[in-house]
Amino acid sequence: MTPLQIVILVVVILLMGIIAFPLINRRQFRNLPPDQQIRIIMKEAKGLIYFKNVSKGSSGTLFYVKNKRKILVFPWVLSDGKMLCTRDDPFERWDYPEEQQPINEDELKQLNEELEKFNKKNPVKLVFKSQSDN
Repeated sequence: MTPLQIVILVVVILLMGIIAFPLINRRQFRNLPPDQQIRIIMKEAKGLIYFKNVSKGSSGTLFYVKNKRKILVFPWVLSDGKMLCTRDDPFERWDYPEEQQPINEDELKQLNEELEKFNKKNPVKLVFKSQSDN
């Protein structure tokens, strides 16, 4: 092989690894059923608090994972440059585990603090119907 062929081969492999494969993985993840998405998110959760935003263009879902065991799901649509949560009462119960335990006061306080931190870090803010009415 000539050096030019080796360089072209290396560039093609790098482009596939950097661009093509991650796009394929994201698309496959979005097409999984919700229970399989939750299993994958729980495995990839880093730390005690973890957010994962799965976007499908102008709509999507924000997953909040606490202690790699409890998950709260915020479905959203893009509205005025913000992610508007479409769920009526998102702070009532946990979505996972299946027992859907109610969210207690301490968890609610921590959740609000973490959502504030999330909104400070991200350019597109998550807002709720009650906040957008004001």
